[in-house]
Amino acid sequence: MRCGACVSVCQFEALELEYELIPGDGCIECGDCAAVCPVDAIGCYHEI
Repeated sequence: MRCGACVSVCQFEALELEYELIPGDGCIECGDCAAVCPVDAIGCYHEI
């Protein structure tokens, strides 16, 4: 399931949600998206 919570909290609008989460060039690895993920699916992209 892809809920999109991560995309909605990204203050830099750097995430795209297609078949998988795609961090864009504006991503500064702040970890906000990982913090709101209800299934902890973003841990591999960001280290908090």
